[in-house]
Amino acid sequence: MKRKVIVSTLISCGDEYLFIKQNKPGGAYPGTLHIPGGGLEDGETPLDGVIREIREETGLVGLQNITPFDFDDDTMNYKGEDTQFIFLRYLAESKNKNAVAGSDAKEIVWVKKADVLKHPHNPATLRMLRKIKS
Repeated sequence: MKRKVIVSTLISCGDEYLFIKQNKPGGAYPGTLHIPGGGLEDGETPLDGVIREIREETGLVGLQNITPFDFDDDTMNYKGEDTQFIFLRYLAESKNKNAVAGSDAKEIVWVKKADVLKHPHNPATLRMLRKIKS
């Protein structure tokens, strides 16, 4: 089975969280909102990966309080191959909502924290959001 390490960051600004809608055909978890992130590259630390992915997908720089939150995993058929995704998940804060869709992001979506569970999320993201709300 293939294994892929994913770094992702739930970014808050005031009473909202930032999500993206993916732009990749054949991407994982179609039809759901995504926490910005992606595959950890060879030789890259998780924190470096977080900073790179956030910049690539949202254009945001200078995030504050980037903090490891938890890890999780999920197994699915991805691009025709059974793949285990290992998620290293972080929390961070942004002072502004100046995010713009880049690379893998088709659209930036800011969601009120009170409404976050009303949107479609993949199972791993739902587990994270439920931990935050409890």
